[in-house]
Amino acid sequence: MCEYVFENGKKCGTKSLAGSKYCSLHIPFEEGELLYGEKIREIKEKAFKRKLERGVRYFEGVQLYEAKISNLTSDKPLIFKNSKIKTLIVENSELKGLSIFNCEIDKVILLASSIATLWVKDSVFFGFNILDIKFENSIYVRNSTVRYLMMNSVHHVEGTSIGEGEYGERETVYGRIEFSDLKNVRRIGVNSRYPLLKELLEEHGINLPGMSRKHVKAKIFLIKNVEFDPSPRFKRQVRIFVRNFDGTLQLENLEVPGHVEIRGGRLKVPEFVHTTIYNNLVFRGVSFYGDTTWNLTVLPNLLAELGVRGFVILEECSFNNPTMEEFFYRLARITWEKSGDKEKADQYYYLEMLARRKQKMGRYMTYLPKLGIKVSLPHLPAGRVRTKVKHYIHLLEGLFEWFFADLTCKYGTDWKRPIIIWIAMVNLVFPTIFYFTKSVTSSGVPLRSFLDYEYFSVVTATTLGYGDLHPVGVGRVFASLEALFGMFMWAVFLTVFARKYMR
Repeated sequence: MCEYVFENGKKCGTKSLAGSKYCSLHIPFEEGELLYGEKIREIKEKAFKRKLERGVRYFEGVQLYEAKISNLTSDKPLIFKNSKIKTLIVENSELKGLSIFNCEIDKVILLASSIATLWVKDSVFFGFNILDIKFENSIYVRNSTVRYLMMNSVHHVEGTSIGEGEYGERETVYGRIEFSDLKNVRRIGVNSRYPLLKELLEEHGINLPGMSRKHVKAKIFLIKNVEFDPSPRFKRQVRIFVRNFDGTLQLENLEVPGHVEIRGGRLKVPEFVHTTIYNNLVFRGVSFYGDTTWNLTVLPNLLAELGVRGFVILEECSFNNPTMEEFFYRLARITWEKSGDKEKADQYYYLEMLARRKQKMGRYMTYLPKLGIKVSLPHLPAGRVRTKVKHYIHLLEGLFEWFFADLTCKYGTDWKRPIIIWIAMVNLVFPTIFYFTKSVTSSGVPLRSFLDYEYFSVVTATTLGYGDLHPVGVGRVFASLEALFGMFMWAVFLTVFARKYMR
């Protein structure tokens, strides 16, 4: 009988192989190859399949070249403990749970299956692949050493689990994906493209017609206390790549010696706690969602909690509230200003100011009367009248800011715009108005050529005033407006130009 002793003190009891004191599952690789050569692979695989067919779901101390589980439906969790496995494959199966404790496994491939709970702890892996998996409770990979952790098309399916709702404060357990306390990690990828996947699956007899790139959906995706491989060759690579994730993303207690890139998906109330990124933090095509509570509690502390030594890049992102939008654009602006790239910083400064104006305008837009609807003024107390007046004043302030700060020079970031506006207004708009109104004269005789009106417009805008031409009638109003316009636009141009090139 096999003399392997389990943790509870009992022996295996399975018939041992000839020439060994261990059974086919517990015999060490070296001893099995010495006794049976390459045939030991087939012996171990057959023994493992027989165990599965007999309903065995607990494997402790086994040593397998390939543990392949296909088309298995089990209402009991599948457990591997204190084992050494070259490759563990689970495909097209429905499992109550999969637990891996204190194991050494080169490659794990979970493919096209439904696993209620995945629990991994105190183990060593080279590659851990979770592909097209549905889970009901949670996925935990903790206290382990893993080089590559890849996750594609993973979905949380609502189950009938009962939560702890009695006391109000509880940690979300169901729908949670957690990678925590990992060591020597080179890359964490979500919906990431890696070209060796197809060859890896074909090597083990798995046909993959096309990798699904559906959104990864979970309530919370937490990456915490991860130690990345410090080798210099990996320091400039993307260490955390997340594509098309829907849910709450939390990065906690991380020092990332590389880039973090997030593409697409919907990030709900993201959190970065004690996180330092030594290269760039990139958001591309991400939809951010935050609520009022998150804006008041998490967002003000985010600048102190998140450190980015490189750049923050936001491209084609959208926000459901301007408070969050302003913060992320400010964060990006600060990183570009530190590097001395003022032009890129100005782009984010403009977007930051737009978000700030949205906050100001958004609060009071509800007080504007709808077009086409007759508004009757109710009898309001004096206090409510003052409140209404204050709201309209704030709204007019926002409109004033848009007209004079944004439209003219994009909040001081575009020196070309005031020149273009000045040329268009002075050489086209105002001369046309004077021409059609015939409101400019010379010695009492109206001008006839359009160029004469254009000359008068330029003289008025620059406040030269030679005296040979002067406005009459309604032209005096437009001439006054043009003089004010010309002075204002020149002041804007000089200010923006000096800011752009003299700072």
